Amino acid sequence: MTLIDLRTAALRSLASVGAIGCLVLSACSQNSPQPIICTALFAYGITVTVVDSVTGAPAASGAVLVARDGAYTDSVPAQADSPNTSSVAAAGERAGTYTVTISKPGYKPWTQSGVTVTKDECHVRGVALTAKLQR
Repeated sequence: MTLIDLRTAALRSLASVGAIGCLVLSACSQNSPQPIICTALFAYGITVTVVDSVTGAPAASGAVLVARDGAYTDSVPAQADSPNTSSVAAAGERAGTYTVTISKPGYKPWTQSGVTVTKDECHVRGVALTAKLQR
């Protein structure tokens, strides 16, 4: 094999690699559909951080979150045995437009209407709220 033959073979190899690279890059372009890979994760539509309006201390312990969307109601008690519990979640994997209420003994009820939870191909896109409870 001569030097010219080696150069020609090398150029052909580079051309092949370049063509493959173009195919790979075009497969990853924004115009080509990407595979959707869903996880087994269970996502909540609504998560409410509950705090005392005066002190800012966590106040979810003993509270109840009620999320309503039409005839659907999800009522979830927060973990009552931990004074440092700061959040409670509801509307697992369910899109909708909710009225969210937090009730806790010793506090006035907190309500937020029009809370919209959307979804993508796999899961809901959660909404995070903060309820500042007043006595």
